[in-house]
Amino acid sequence: MSTYAREQMRKLLEAKHCVTCASVFDPLSSRMAESIGFKAGILGGSVASLQTLGAPDIYLLTLNELASQAKRVCQASQLPIIVDGDSGYGNSLNVMRTVEELEHAGASVITLEDTVIPQPFDQAGLNLSSINEACKKLEAALKARKDSSTAIFARTHADQPLEHLEARVEAYNKMGVDGICIFGCKSKTRLDQWTQKNDLPIMLISYGEVDLGSSDELSNKNVRITFSGHTAFEEAVKATYLSLLSLNGAKELPTDLSSKDLIKKFSEFEKYQRFASQYSCPNH
Repeated sequence: MSTYAREQMRKLLEAKHCVTCASVFDPLSSRMAESIGFKAGILGGSVASLQTLGAPDIYLLTLNELASQAKRVCQASQLPIIVDGDSGYGNSLNVMRTVEELEHAGASVITLEDTVIPQPFDQAGLNLSSINEACKKLEAALKARKDSSTAIFARTHADQPLEHLEARVEAYNKMGVDGICIFGCKSKTRLDQWTQKNDLPIMLISYGEVDLGSSDELSNKNVRITFSGHTAFEEAVKATYLSLLSLNGAKELPTDLSSKDLIKKFSEFEKYQRFASQYSCPNH
């Protein structure tokens, strides 16, 4: 099943069109997305953390927990699944272990980002590793995979100076990875600028109302996959809450519920923020 899914993903990356990726988080959502006609799904680290731990996306999830959930999602259907490998759970040797575990779970694409995770002590905001370290981790990832059809994508953030983003994209292209994943791109102009340094298939992750161009325009820039958030999971949380209210005898159900607020409440986001303020970033 993994071989078929990976072959389908390879065809998708080689094609000259752009597709929308589905957020999948359990076996049922994987099968639903495949049945509806999606060509790819993604298991994000944030929803994996919520599903497994009931905790917000602050990197408490372990590799073993992610791999276990990825296996359930990947084996449930023949839909090619992109698995968010975060930064590989440590150094280059940990990256190799991450690739081995996620490949064994059935991932068709593994994304590895250049963020320093978990957040270093007393350093708030975005922390990126050096380009040299990121390239060594990507080199290790490519060395670790056993199935050459498993795709390795280098992931970085759009929210950095343009010259830095261009340098990273150019360096990651030279490493021999299978694609580039950019998180948080908000501008057509910005997209045009850094894609000039890229020859690889691109995955774009964006949230909110962002217009980066039509499917044809994106495909002409090597964008093969777009993803715009975990709405399916968020709406599932909201539906569960309303169903439980009704089951418990609620006479009237709220009509103005925010799924994001529900997730923040029941993942105890504020508690973890307090802990972070006390122990991780006490001076911020």
